[in-house]
Amino acid sequence: MHPKFHFFCFLFCLSLIGCSLMPNEIKTAEKIIQTNPDSALHILQHLPPNRTFSDADRALYGILLFQALDKNDKPLQPDSAINFSVNYYQNTNDIQHLAVAYYYKALLYKRAQQFDQATLIYLKSLDLIRNEKNFKLLGKIYSDMGDICSFQKDFNEALKKYKESIFNYEKANDTLDASYKVIDIARMHFFLKEYTKARMYYKKTLTQSTDSCLHGLVYQEMGINYYWAKQFDSARYFLSKSLLYPYKGTNYAIRCFNLADLYFDINQYDSAFLYATKAFKYPITIFIQRECYRILTNTEYSRGDFKQMAVYMSKYQNYTDSVRKIETQTKTSILEDLHQTNGTVSKSRQFLIVLGIVIFIITLVSLFIVFTLRNRSRKKQLQLEKTEEKLTEKQLLLKDSLVQKIEENRLKHSAAYKKANLKEREAINKEIFNLSLHLEDWGIFKTLMNNTFNNLVTELEVRSQEINHKEIIWCCLFLLDIPTNDLIILLDCQQRSLYKMKQRLTQKLHLNTTTELEQLLLNLSEDK
Repeated sequence: MHPKFHFFCFLFCLSLIGCSLMPNEIKTAEKIIQTNPDSALHILQHLPPNRTFSDADRALYGILLFQALDKNDKPLQPDSAINFSVNYYQNTNDIQHLAVAYYYKALLYKRAQQFDQATLIYLKSLDLIRNEKNFKLLGKIYSDMGDICSFQKDFNEALKKYKESIFNYEKANDTLDASYKVIDIARMHFFLKEYTKARMYYKKTLTQSTDSCLHGLVYQEMGINYYWAKQFDSARYFLSKSLLYPYKGTNYAIRCFNLADLYFDINQYDSAFLYATKAFKYPITIFIQRECYRILTNTEYSRGDFKQMAVYMSKYQNYTDSVRKIETQTKTSILEDLHQTNGTVSKSRQFLIVLGIVIFIITLVSLFIVFTLRNRSRKKQLQLEKTEEKLTEKQLLLKDSLVQKIEENRLKHSAAYKKANLKEREAINKEIFNLSLHLEDWGIFKTLMNNTFNNLVTELEVRSQEINHKEIIWCCLFLLDIPTNDLIILLDCQQRSLYKMKQRLTQKLHLNTTTELEQLLLNLSEDK
């Protein structure tokens, strides 16, 4: 056989072998990532750049890369890697891998302090594995959502999330991560100013593990606890002791910051300055950076160095603006409620689509019968439509008259409204609606609404004895198209409370969603 042919065959075999090395190296990284994450990261980051992946290998690579980066406390990048994994597993309907990909994409947003985006993606991951046995991943998701709730100062919700995390970590036999969540629970009790209860959890954690990083974190948290309890000697002892232990993430910067804060409070300004500047040499969050600049500003003021104080003050203000943007993001609890509601709506929509198809088939079969009967009943139908039209017009006139009455009363009070402050305007608004609708006289209000909306109040009272007057008033104001701002004033509640009231009313009427509730009210208000 020709020598050149042998040579080309040899090159072809080499190329095939070279291509097969890629999946093998990825599989090797997957096997060792739990026990040797640093080695796994080295393998993944040093794959030959001139070789090509299959889509499946590339998707797995993205997950493994982010997992290795996370375990080695490295920045999660590039985001294009995890985005490819998410898209691939969405298209292949690989639920387990998609849940993991969602988790790391959410973690990317969490580290960027984009908490609302992170929460929505965590919830997607939860939807996929809530009934699965991936307890480790469930523990991590609930842990991260607890962190977000803590950042948002929703401490009671954070406690729930951390307890869910511990439950899943214990099912996964991961006692170390479960112990770390006990520390987080203690921290929430500390934020709730339950200092003694928090210390009980800290001491409990010390007896559960010999891990040096965990002990360092416990001493750090105990020091902070004593500091806020104004026991400065104990605080300094535990915070100083925590510096001798290894740390993860931003914990060393937290220890330095709290020592700086403590030293400033006891007027040891040189030590305060030392630890505040030292905190910047370690991984640090935007929140700790802001607080360190606060300490440096106050320290320079105490020293009389007003020029340097102005420099630190400017940086403190910049970080304060950044923190404010983070704090104005939508809370996790609200997003979770919306997510659950949207999930229910989505299931209802799917059911309606299937039902619509079935009805369409039945309609086709029955079309001939309907067509023949239609001719007979056409005259009666026309007469019925005219009657309904007159009734509807009457109802609209009643509704319009009430709306017009509200506007007339509003016009009468317009001069006083312009001069009034915020509280006075709220009082004027209440007076306008009381004059127009008699909100404070239940008997008159009930009669008026029954006449306007086809005995709606009576119908609601019959359907559920649990419905209270406030909820019935909301139903009537909803049908009158009263704006949300006025609803909040008239019902004396916050926007979130208004939303929760709608959910409770939905349950009392045995409905699935608030959308069904609104449709029911519209149906009941129409004359039959």
